Amino acid sequence: MLLVLAALLSAPTAAVPFLEMSAGPLLLHKSGHAGLDSGPLVRLDAGLPLSERFAAELWAAGSMQAAPLGSQRGSGDQALVGGGIGGRLLVHQFDAEGRLGLWARGGLGYLAATSGEGAYGPTGFGGAALVFQPWVKRFAIGVEADAVGTRSALGLLILPTLRCSL
Repeated sequence: MLLVLAALLSAPTAAVPFLEMSAGPLLLHKSGHAGLDSGPLVRLDAGLPLSERFAAELWAAGSMQAAPLGSQRGSGDQALVGGGIGGRLLVHQFDAEGRLGLWARGGLGYLAATSGEGAYGPTGFGGAALVFQPWVKRFAIGVEADAVGTRSALGLLILPTLRCSL
């Protein structure tokens, strides 16, 4: 974590930091339980491009999960919060102006259950994001699909995103 902060602070001043917000459904399968827990997840990223193709990020996330229908876990509802470090790598640029790109994304961190029996502990995610920069260069929109895992659960995220350069 300290290395990422040092990299963010020592990056060239020409790099423009960005904030990104993603929100969408999270589906989790916990080991030892039948069915999928589901609910919304919100992730906030603060990042800094380290080159034209790579950016480092700090992320924070929160999720509310509902137990599968017919579950024997009581209400089974739970809330999770977490944070960590991440990065993105530009895999392919679809046009000469750089308005549409495919990014590989990944991150590591820690999740804590704030209520219920959440999937707490070390966590990681990885996937791909298709990002489009419209006419205003400061903003970008996209959609991201990630696999996510903790020590006791595996899942899938589908996240529409909005990024703003500062």
